[in-house]
Amino acid sequence: MSDWLDFDFDQTIRDFEYTRRAAAGMNRIIDSADFEDMDADMIFHYLAHEMEVVLFPDYLKRYIYEKLKPDRPFSEIPAAEYQAIISQAFSDNNAPYSLTPTTTKKTAMIKLWLTQPGAKRSTVFALGFGLRMSAEDVSDFLTKVLKEEDFDFLDPEETVYWYCFKHQLPYAAALRLIRTAQETPAGSFSQKKWDAMSVAPEIYLLSEENLLQYLGLLRINPAAGGRKDAAFHEFTLLYDRCREIISEMYNEENLIEEGNSVWTADRIRPADLEKVLCSGIPVNEKNNLTAMSASRLGKLFQNARMSRQRISGILSRKHPVERFDLITLLFFIYARTVEPDWPAERYLQYIDGINEILGRCQMQGIYPANPYEAFVLMCIVAEFPLDVYAQVWEMSYDDGQE
Repeated sequence: MSDWLDFDFDQTIRDFEYTRRAAAGMNRIIDSADFEDMDADMIFHYLAHEMEVVLFPDYLKRYIYEKLKPDRPFSEIPAAEYQAIISQAFSDNNAPYSLTPTTTKKTAMIKLWLTQPGAKRSTVFALGFGLRMSAEDVSDFLTKVLKEEDFDFLDPEETVYWYCFKHQLPYAAALRLIRTAQETPAGSFSQKKWDAMSVAPEIYLLSEENLLQYLGLLRINPAAGGRKDAAFHEFTLLYDRCREIISEMYNEENLIEEGNSVWTADRIRPADLEKVLCSGIPVNEKNNLTAMSASRLGKLFQNARMSRQRISGILSRKHPVERFDLITLLFFIYARTVEPDWPAERYLQYIDGINEILGRCQMQGIYPANPYEAFVLMCIVAEFPLDVYAQVWEMSYDDGQE
């Protein structure tokens, strides 16, 4: 066992060509001669039985395995051994198991990392300090494993984390740098200096002096709102357009309420958007969407559902906008408004449109290796995208579905 604890996390995780294989699998489905008549069935079967999905615990185990290079096959390493390795590494590196307050015990936390299908962004940063990852390692986990964005250099904490991973500094150094940056006067703002530093901060931030100077400018630069503000702005634009479309739908269907003759966008609420986007998901006795755990696609999609609670939380700024929020809203807009001569044309238009939006939010483009994103892409190429979207969701909650 002692040999397994003597390891060095200084290499980057392998890609395993997940993206290429995921795109090939998705294209095989939508190019099939049977797709037009059996679109929902084929999409569900592909997602539930065929799509190659390596979940967070598998990536984490593979990462550790690649660092240790044992003389045993990957499949023969028991979970308890990985737990011991992680526990010892965190102790050796004096790293916290959570970067936010938690009542979860250490052993329970490690078991969650090795069993839960997904993970939070903060979990990756905690593992970065605990396993002494390089900045490149953490970047791979963020982009290839979580399918999220790389380090946000407009976020002070993430910038400090990157600096510490780059220079192999412990978590205590991160806390010190964050505290020092908050206590250090910001100095004068120079747009020219900011422009030079923000083009490639990973090149500029080579010393602690430069880091603190950068963080100081970040505090007073009005343009440094970060991807969170950009994503919220894009979300509100898409949400308003969705409200317009739904009001038009209601008017077309003559859904007249007492005392009102015409639906307008300002009358559309989050519950209305939930109703049209989640029509295939059953509700419980409280009229809330049935738990994601009851869906056969729950582990793949995690919580990628536009519930009224989620929408309200985003609008009140209680929850940050995630990429699936933008992807789903634009999907709804294109599904209702774009009627090309052939569905593949709408597919290509959607990809261009969503990539522009994600780019403005400093997020990576649409990613077919992400199950939910592959699901949306396959639905948008169907003749009736929203119907297929709802049918696949409905199938996932059907216990008798093969």
